[in-house]
Amino acid sequence: MAALVLLRAIVHDHNNLFVAAEAVHAIGISVLIYKLMKEKTCAGLSLKSQELTALFLAVRLYSSFVMEYDIHTLLDLATLATTLWVIYMIRFNLKSSYMEDKDNCAIYYVVSLQTTSLIYVRSRLGGIFENFF
Repeated sequence: MAALVLLRAIVHDHNNLFVAAEAVHAIGISVLIYKLMKEKTCAGLSLKSQELTALFLAVRLYSSFVMEYDIHTLLDLATLATTLWVIYMIRFNLKSSYMEDKDNCAIYYVVSLQTTSLIYVRSRLGGIFENFF
């Protein structure tokens, strides 16, 4: 909590904080790719979590492209590309070390809940999302 208060006091332009967070996320995924290529195993990684992250980033990239088209769009594109590369590696290159039985995230429940909330929010806000869909 103290770190959040400190960030609130120090950071005056929140856009810079968001750009830094997106850059760190893209770098983190790149380090994960390096680890996957070096160790040749994906044990302990959740493919379903990576797929949910890719879905989130794709929707975010679309909305950023339609509404803003700024540095966030480029960073989201870099993060989406690296996340898709991780998914590709897990599905094809490292399939033998993927533990599908331990990856039991209910992806359909998460996506259906998000879709339901999107429809609810869109119906409540109406005109705000005219250019979005």
